[in-house]
Amino acid sequence: MNLPWAELLLASLKGAGCADLVVSPGSRSTPLVMAAARLGLACHVLVDERVAGFFALGRGRASGRPSALVCTSGTAAAHYLPAIIEASLARVPLVVVTADRPPELHGCAAPQTIDQQHLYGRFARGFVDLGAPDAAESALRGVRRRAAQMVALAMGPEPGPVHINVPARKPLEPTGSAEETRMAERALALCREPVPRAAAAVVQANEDVIDEIAGALGRARRALLVAGPAPLDAPVGPVADLARSSGLPLLAELTSQLRFSGQEPAPGLCDRFDLFLRAPGWRAAHRPDLIVELGAPPTSSSYAALVTESHCERIAIAPHGWSDPHSSARMIVNAPVADVAARVAARVSFRPGNWTEAWLAANRRAGAALDRLAVAGEHAAVRAAIAALPDGALLALGNSLPVRTAESAAADRRRIGVLHQRGACGIDGLVAGAAGAASAARRPTALLLGDVSFAHDLGGLAAARAAGAPLAIIVLDNGGGRIFEQLPVARAPGGAEILERFFLTPPAVDVAAAAAAFGVAYVRAEDPRAAVARVLAGGAATVIHVPVAPHSARDLEAALAAELDA
Repeated sequence: MNLPWAELLLASLKGAGCADLVVSPGSRSTPLVMAAARLGLACHVLVDERVAGFFALGRGRASGRPSALVCTSGTAAAHYLPAIIEASLARVPLVVVTADRPPELHGCAAPQTIDQQHLYGRFARGFVDLGAPDAAESALRGVRRRAAQMVALAMGPEPGPVHINVPARKPLEPTGSAEETRMAERALALCREPVPRAAAAVVQANEDVIDEIAGALGRARRALLVAGPAPLDAPVGPVADLARSSGLPLLAELTSQLRFSGQEPAPGLCDRFDLFLRAPGWRAAHRPDLIVELGAPPTSSSYAALVTESHCERIAIAPHGWSDPHSSARMIVNAPVADVAARVAARVSFRPGNWTEAWLAANRRAGAALDRLAVAGEHAAVRAAIAALPDGALLALGNSLPVRTAESAAADRRRIGVLHQRGACGIDGLVAGAAGAASAARRPTALLLGDVSFAHDLGGLAAARAAGAPLAIIVLDNGGGRIFEQLPVARAPGGAEILERFFLTPPAVDVAAAAAAFGVAYVRAEDPRAAVARVLAGGAATVIHVPVAPHSARDLEAALAAELDA
């Protein structure tokens, strides 16, 4: 009875809003795979479960809808964990369906059998074990209801991953028995009924909170608006309206979606704040008395220094969680950022003054210095790659150095969605995640990542090959993890040998051979602008190998710091 049980589950998941599967091969998942084929579900087949997990994560990040991962029993399910952690912390919907051995095979040295109950711990929003197939009407209806519950839980109120465990006894393949036929008929009849859907609750900050935020902005003399990482579909208009109505500086990271919104950049926008805030003298002379953070906390270390040194009032507004890594916010507002920003904007008055102009002048100065100094090396390559993106493209940023170097891109009126992995901030699965996003969005997609991150996800090239949309994988090859050259460890006792062996870890991967091994096109480019434009105008994934001087990012940062702190 495994096949009709699996068909009922997958049909119910689809009816609840989980329309595609990312499948990795295995034996115990045979009923699930056969059910997907018989139902004609959209399936992506990827051998490596780790790659599959990040591919599904990328699809959810780009579409806002969950894909279902399907794998066999045993350690296969464990390979999903890194993607599940990121989905949990980044609030990306994801449904994980793991096949399992029946209870009688647990705890007795049966092969490919592990304890899969609550395998993902608190990272999963919910867990359900379907148990063995059962032809009873109540059991069949329970499968349908549980599928709907899990998809609803993955979608909200706090989006994230959910886990459905599906034990199966042999025979795994259909037998054509009378009992199986009767169960299939009952399951088919149930599938003709609509799948129950949960109506999501509307979350809003109450009027007293809105008045309190507006009042704090009205009293402050040196207030800042700060926007950190935001999801791809974050409405940015209300945040720009708040900056416009208040006349305040708006410090916006590239990942905030405010820099390439398809509209005129918001008034007061400071897109170089990470650079000029590195000057201790400037920070000391421009300490705010109020900061209103909109969305996830910024990842800029210079902004963190400003928060630490200012000891000012801070209000953090984010839809989920306790968004305060500094443990110093006066108020945490768990509500949609756009709604809060729009309502506060209607209550504040524009106050022109020297405060905002000082920030904008520093922003212009930092931009001019960057334009003058970033003529070669890593920053120049990143700026060239981003400049080549067409309107409507997606830009995926790898963690470590690329997400920081990309801050050198100036805001303009192009509509570019910025994908980032700032949930757990790992370098895991970047190639596979970008491939998943490209496949779901069907938009030209460029991924900027370093050589270490590329080596960490070589298997993701299999997903890139199957993306089905233009995908430029831009490998910034600087000979290792050069972010560590800008961290205190570079000056720690032990010398250059320890730094290179344990921190820089140059991967020494033949990038061209790696691309060829997976059947992905390859091009080497000192200046990636033309190569990126050509790839994104085409239809296939291409690795664009960009060798840069190993110390170029470090040297440019030092030159900028010296000039801006003068």
